[in-house]
Amino acid sequence: MTRIRIFIPIALFALFVSLASILPAAAPAQIYMPGAEPGIPPKDTTLTIRVSRLAPGVYAAKLSYVWTGWVELPDGILVIDSGMADSAGVALADTIRARSPNKPFKYLVLTHAHDDHILGAKAFLSAGATLVAQASLVHDIDSTLGIPENPSKEIGIRDHRRFGTALRPVDVVWLGRPADSRGDLIVHLPKQKVLFAGDLVWNKSIPWLLDPGFDKAGWYASLDSLMAPRYAANVLVPGHGLIAKPGEGIRFTRNYIRDADDKATRLAGWGQTLAEPRKWGYLGPYEGMEFYQEVHFMNMKRLLAEAKGVKTKGRVKVRAMRQ
Repeated sequence: MTRIRIFIPIALFALFVSLASILPAAAPAQIYMPGAEPGIPPKDTTLTIRVSRLAPGVYAAKLSYVWTGWVELPDGILVIDSGMADSAGVALADTIRARSPNKPFKYLVLTHAHDDHILGAKAFLSAGATLVAQASLVHDIDSTLGIPENPSKEIGIRDHRRFGTALRPVDVVWLGRPADSRGDLIVHLPKQKVLFAGDLVWNKSIPWLLDPGFDKAGWYASLDSLMAPRYAANVLVPGHGLIAKPGEGIRFTRNYIRDADDKATRLAGWGQTLAEPRKWGYLGPYEGMEFYQEVHFMNMKRLLAEAKGVKTKGRVKVRAMRQ
C-alpha cells in the first residue's frame, strides 16, 4: 500500500512535466478596447465593474478600463458615460439600480464621442434618459448609436448647464476649446467637491492623442481651466487610469503631452522618418503604464508628422489593446 501511494504521485508528476514540455504556454488575459487593431483576436467578453462612493449620492464606476459614474438627483439618476458596448451599459445600469434603487434614469451625460464611453448608451436611453452631450457632437453620437435624433430628449451643451438642486448641484460644462476631441464635457459637483473630467484627464494611463479633433493648445488651455477655483475639487475621476487629487491627474496628462511632443519636435528637427516608431518613440518615464505599448507609439507617429508640418486626419475609432 505504501509503495502504491508513493508511486502514483511520482508518475503523475512525470506525466505533467512531459506534457508541459510540449504544450504551448497559456496566453495572457487580454482586454480589448472597441475596434481593436486589425489582425488580433476578438475582444474579451469579460467585464469588470468597480464602484467607488465619492460622496453621499455620488458614485464612480470603472468598467474594465473606462471610468463612468452617476449622481442621485431628487427626480432620478444622472449617469456619466456608459461604457464600451451594449453589454457594458446593461451591466452598469444593473449596478446603478442595485445601489440607487427606485430611481429612474433621468439624464445620460456623454463627456465625448469615443466609442468606449458611448456604446453602452442604449441601456439608459431606452429607459427614458435624456441624452446630454456637447452641442456639436449630438448628431455624431446619434449616428454612431444608430438612433434617430430626438430634440425633445436631447440637450446640447454650448457652454454650461446646471442640474440637480442647491444641496447637490451638478454642473455640466464645455470649456470652450477642442482638446482631446472637438467637444469634451466635464461634470462638476461644487458642493461635494467632485470632478468627472472624462478624457480631458488621464492618470497613470497614456492619453489618446489620435482623435481627429485633437488640439494640443486647446488641451493645455482646458487643463489650465480645470485648475481654476470655480472647478475646485477634492476628487477627480479621469477618463482612464486612477482616481486622484485633481492636481495629480492634470499634471500627469499635461506632462505626458508635453514630453511626447517635445521628443517628436526634436526628432523632426533631426530628420527622423515616420517609419518604425517603436525604434525611436521610446519615452522611458511612461513605459509600463496602461496603454503605453498599444497607444503611445501611435501618438508619437502623429506628433512627429505634425511637427514636420504634415496635417494628419487622426483616427475616428478608439483602436488599442491592453494585455
